[in-house]
Amino acid sequence: MNRASKIILFVSSIVASAALAVYGQNMNGTLNSGFYGSALAVQTINTGFGNALGGNDSAGGSEWDAAYGTISGGNLWLFLAGNSENNGNHLNVFVDGGSANGQSTLNLPATATMATMNGSVFSPAGGGEQAFLASFCLDMNNYHGTLYTEEYTLSGPQTFTGGYVGALPESSTGIAAGSDGGVSMLYLNNNNASTMGASGGAANQANMLATSTGLELQIPLSAISYTGGSIYVLVDENGGGDNYLSNQFLPGLPVGYGNLASPTFNFGTTPSQYFVVVPEPSSIALVVVGLLGAIGLIRRRK
Repeated sequence: MNRASKIILFVSSIVASAALAVYGQNMNGTLNSGFYGSALAVQTINTGFGNALGGNDSAGGSEWDAAYGTISGGNLWLFLAGNSENNGNHLNVFVDGGSANGQSTLNLPATATMATMNGSVFSPAGGGEQAFLASFCLDMNNYHGTLYTEEYTLSGPQTFTGGYVGALPESSTGIAAGSDGGVSMLYLNNNNASTMGASGGAANQANMLATSTGLELQIPLSAISYTGGSIYVLVDENGGGDNYLSNQFLPGLPVGYGNLASPTFNFGTTPSQYFVVVPEPSSIALVVVGLLGAIGLIRRRK
């Protein structure tokens, strides 16, 4: 085997390893910092929905401590560190995939559980930040250890597809195939023991970053109307029937906030009330560039 062939074989093995690194995430509701990287949002405020006891199913409270995300293998991957009480509380996830036809004010059909949140206003443009236009949303209701999920693709102010996509027991991986054509995978590890203090006080940032269990999501880029570049995400914890918002948002609210106690939020005067998932340069693409350079060097030496 000549030198050029050896180099190509060696670099090809690196390409294969890089592919595994990009697509080989094991969904288990536990933070893999090597896959997700650093936190994109950290909770600022202690929960008004009670402090979870930990152990079996985090009874006693709901909180979302930090958010992580990456774009890999044609999917948006999100990891939300924290827990949702199994008393029927809801977790709402809103995504702006870059579509110019998303919703600036939430408008879902009456059949959606989240229709109670209609009229919620997302962040406008300002301060060098773009406006948030929701092109996708998930509503997850944890009741007695089972996660009931709805998902919607939003392609305009009154244009949407989706609905109920299924039930999933905690601590198991499930595929939710919606009528919108999207397929989202979920895993809830709901055993976090809260380290938060009194409601409304400043959350200890180190403690929030130390939380390593929670909800993991894999959402196809096609479902969020992805157009390339960064993805914008807003997360909130809601009460039964999506009609009583807590103070647990990611990004966090200003210290001192109690529960919103309303089915709707209004960030119409709050630019950048979202966190940003930035696509990283593909390690495979970098290796290919290196391979081309190596081949060119060999050719020049002949």
